[in-house]
Amino acid sequence: MIKTIISSLLILLSFNSAYANSNAQLATKVEKAIEQEQLVGITWTAVADEHVQVGSAGYANVSSQEAMKPEQKMHVGSVTKSVLAMGVLHLVYQGALSLDTNVEALLGELHFDNPWSQHSPIQVKHLLEHTAGLDNIRMWQLLNTHASPDSPLRHAFSSSQGNLLTVRTEPGSQYSYSNMGYTLLAMVIEAVTQQRYEEYLDTNLLAALGMHNSSFEFISQQGPFADPLLAMGYHENHVAQPAVANYLRPSGQFTTTAPDMAKFIRFLLHDGRVNGERLIAANHMARLATPLHTDAQRAGLNIGHGLAFASRDRHQVLGMCHPGTTFGFRAYICLFPEQRKGFFYAINTDNETSGYERFNKLFINELDISKATPVAPKGNAIERSALPGVYTPSPNSMAEFEFMDMLFHFIWLEQANEHLVVKSLQKEDKQLLAIEGGLFRDTTRTQGSHVFYANKQGQWFIHDGRKTYRKVSGVALSLYWLSMLAGLSGLIYIFIVGLIRLVKRNNQGLGAIKWGFINLGLFALPICLYMNQSFLEFGDINAASISLAVLSGLLPLTLVFCLWAARKGQQCKRLDVASLVLALQWCVVLVAWGLLPIMFWR
Repeated sequence: MIKTIISSLLILLSFNSAYANSNAQLATKVEKAIEQEQLVGITWTAVADEHVQVGSAGYANVSSQEAMKPEQKMHVGSVTKSVLAMGVLHLVYQGALSLDTNVEALLGELHFDNPWSQHSPIQVKHLLEHTAGLDNIRMWQLLNTHASPDSPLRHAFSSSQGNLLTVRTEPGSQYSYSNMGYTLLAMVIEAVTQQRYEEYLDTNLLAALGMHNSSFEFISQQGPFADPLLAMGYHENHVAQPAVANYLRPSGQFTTTAPDMAKFIRFLLHDGRVNGERLIAANHMARLATPLHTDAQRAGLNIGHGLAFASRDRHQVLGMCHPGTTFGFRAYICLFPEQRKGFFYAINTDNETSGYERFNKLFINELDISKATPVAPKGNAIERSALPGVYTPSPNSMAEFEFMDMLFHFIWLEQANEHLVVKSLQKEDKQLLAIEGGLFRDTTRTQGSHVFYANKQGQWFIHDGRKTYRKVSGVALSLYWLSMLAGLSGLIYIFIVGLIRLVKRNNQGLGAIKWGFINLGLFALPICLYMNQSFLEFGDINAASISLAVLSGLLPLTLVFCLWAARKGQQCKRLDVASLVLALQWCVVLVAWGLLPIMFWR
């Protein structure tokens, strides 16, 4: 008992001493960075063994000109997952759960559509590692004004919204990030403990770690859940964004401070112990950022997501990290266990144009993390002639946008001397060097970063630690692109030509495209309604979403009617008929993929 008290006092004193000696040069660099990146404020901690720095810069609230304090409370988005994962692993250590616990059986009130359930049911480890094969998120689960801080977690999987728990890949086989998966983990906690997951984690995890200024409970800047220490969140141009409740809150609802996250980092760097008392099993601590038994790992790729973190190879250093984004906030945690170092920061601005990666490099340099030695290419990779071609996401992140991701987020590979070159529509080319087997290394990385493998059916896949792509027919993808371009050309023709004829008061001249033109023109109604409502209502069933669903659902019917009218002998031009046919064929493709009518509340 005396030993424990002395140990606690020593840790407390070391924290206080380190806080008092924060690096002024680091503070200056961070201040400069948030100013140049047009961010409102930041809090951070940098841990190097027993030495801990905490700091802050900028503003906690722009309107009141309240300066950001090191102990300011911040939202951290998906960094929440890494903390929640520790709560689950603590239950495993206590014997209340196991990594192999069958989640489908434990949560019997939910309906899982798992084709592999007989031999591969979803297990706790699959949810932790994002290998359960579940969808990531639906729009209504995130952007919805009906969610409350106390909404039962099962409401996130309402049967009225269709089957959201369809398993798209065999559990354990492929990594695919899922906010739904971590919401299920919270339901697992509640099923095992018979407590609200927030209450259990606050009492049994955060209190044990001494994180007394952190909570999984909903905390806001205003209203009945207000906390004066919580910084205001912001979007671009310093647009304030108060906290928002959502149905998948376990995946991103966590409020903390830089000093508390220093304690969390220290806990992780001390192998899951607090004051010598173990909370997490040692073998599970060793797997926090190590993927196991996935197709990519079996093929030779050792980077990816483990039980709580993802391995990250950036700026010539290797770490286990997790990013976080939520309404008005960005956050990041990264640890380097072998060097007993780590950092965390939270920024109260979610700005799509800001360079957040700059802060990672800044803290890596501040901690003087040892550089990793690049793995030398060996040149004995698999036969490369089979690898070039077109690859599409498999699976993509959000099932409802599978078709759009196939069209716009595909990659293609080309052979260029000793390199394979990965090309895409959105990003710069990547050059891959052959290491061994199917393993390749991005020339900007130090370790193997991509791996190729084939399934039993001979289909080729490439995985980069975060995403899996499947090789597909370039001809089929090209045909989809031709269909889209032709369809859009037809719709644009109908609208522009119809508008010209209308302006010229040539009502007769509208001819065969008349009703198609009217239908397209009426889309101004949902556009106007969406523009005049909060983005948080995007997934609600309201006037904007209903009018969009109705008009998009009527569009192919309207086009069919126009063609029928033209066939009946109404005055029409060949270009009019051609535009109707082109537009209709694209609508048929969208209907086949379930994208018409457009209903974001599904």
